[in-house]
Amino acid sequence: MVEELAVNAVEKKLDMQASILVGNYEYYYACGKLKGLMDLAVDEKTAPLVMKEIVDEALASYTPDEETEPVKAYLKTLLLRYRPADEYDAQMADLFLRGSGR
Repeated sequence: MVEELAVNAVEKKLDMQASILVGNYEYYYACGKLKGLMDLAVDEKTAPLVMKEIVDEALASYTPDEETEPVKAYLKTLLLRYRPADEYDAQMADLFLRGSGR
């Protein structure tokens, strides 16, 4: 149930291009989506604060076209704004995998 809430929240935010990520569950799903779009040195076992460093570094050089790729552009915005807590559990791993399409 918690996983479905996180998935639905991120997908809705990407469609509306409004709001912020709320919590590590949403963050891990969004990171999984990013992993599906680009080669990142992260996986479902990456700790939240390490994930943030790697994702932010990768996004620094990632420039999706806002007109042709608005979802990718807003995903970048959501991920850069979020500050993860150092909490991690198995549901976050599952959400990362769902986001990445595995």
